[in-house]
Amino acid sequence: MQYKRFGAAYVLRLEMGDEIIESLRTLAEKEEIRGGFFYGLGAVKSVSLGYFDVEEKKYKEESFKQEFELASLVGDVSLLDEKIIIHAHATLADQDFKAFAGHLSRAEVTATVEIFLRPTGGVLNRKHDPSIGLNFLDLGE
Repeated sequence: MQYKRFGAAYVLRLEMGDEIIESLRTLAEKEEIRGGFFYGLGAVKSVSLGYFDVEEKKYKEESFKQEFELASLVGDVSLLDEKIIIHAHATLADQDFKAFAGHLSRAEVTATVEIFLRPTGGVLNRKHDPSIGLNFLDLGE
């Protein structure tokens, strides 16, 4: 992973073999980013996507081994119990131009992934909501 700071923002270039979520977590730890939003694009393989089933209160996850265009990557950086959380969603396109999308748990870079990260300048905390089963942003006082 390579990155450069531009004012308050960061531009990342992930390289072949880098894993997206882990790379973002590493950057957030190194640069002490406790809140932020990001978007990106690139090429990936070995992807795990999830879909949250509200009735069952759990993610249904599926893994894909083939290569994809990462048409869109969006997400945020936050904290849950002082631990950095990378919450990402991705839209992928296969060789037949069919799209797959969902909550991104894992993706390995095949060529490159370019990400723009904008820290909030403050801490974004998450709090578990047992009625839904998710960790929501806690924007209370």
